[in-house]
Amino acid sequence: MQKIRWFFLILMITLALALVLQNQEQVDIQLLFLKQSLPLSVLLISATTIGFLLGALLTASMLRKRKSKKKQSPGEPSVPVQKSDKTASHRLRAKNTDTNPLDTASQD
Repeated sequence: MQKIRWFFLILMITLALALVLQNQEQVDIQLLFLKQSLPLSVLLISATTIGFLLGALLTASMLRKRKSKKKQSPGEPSVPVQKSDKTASHRLRAKNTDTNPLDTASQD
């Protein structure tokens, strides 16, 4: 497992170096009132990093909400349960006696 991690780490470093070396030209960006000139590789790496961090924060908040729902008291359901007049066994018996309209075998 450790060799796989090293392989992917070396692969990512190689790809990052190729990105930096091939994208050295200066680009002008304007964000609201800020106007900046910087290499395209820096812009690409920073945009990717910001996107990764925002995705990680969103995932962490979703997992935290899911975990807090599971921690609710067991006597109190998070979603209201609708009561049915049929019991589970009654529904199962009714389901087993229903005939399948696609069944072509004769039941003599």
